[in-house]
Amino acid sequence: MVKELSYSTISYVVDTWELAKQKPAFDEIVGSMIMKRLFQQEPRTKTVFGFSAADDFETCKRAQIALLIHSKRMIFMLDAAMSMLGPDADLLTEVLSGLGKRHIQYGVKAAYMPYMGVAIIGALRQVLGENVWNSDIEEAWSIVYEELSTDIMKAILNGREKNLDDLPDTTELITTRVL
Repeated sequence: MVKELSYSTISYVVDTWELAKQKPAFDEIVGSMIMKRLFQQEPRTKTVFGFSAADDFETCKRAQIALLIHSKRMIFMLDAAMSMLGPDADLLTEVLSGLGKRHIQYGVKAAYMPYMGVAIIGALRQVLGENVWNSDIEEAWSIVYEELSTDIMKAILNGREKNLDDLPDTTELITTRVL
């Protein structure tokens, strides 16, 4: 269950999300950045999205179109989650749990979730730049992403009859890859 987050944590995340959304073609550009970062960090995630290891997003038109479609869907889901932060924590938990259950059929593994967090935070840091992004924002995004992804991971693991204790500790992964 998404725990109660501080007002400042939610504010940092929602404010920077809204600022990033003002960028032209945000869903396509930032979404593609996130997906490419994810694939670079954990190449096995490409197959979850229907790509082969050989798919080249720079030259293959089919791969480019599919990447844009997945990017827009992922941004849509993130945007929905951002809009539910705060007072809708119970609803958000329910939505994230459902999302995790649906992602089992696509082959998503709970172990992939920290890589997605690193990809999201890295892409937002790049898009917003050092004039906006700072350590407080970084920490807020890390806290929020951990909360959101925990509900998704629990649903995935419960669907596979495992629990979070069966996963390796990925806190260090997120911290070191983000920094």
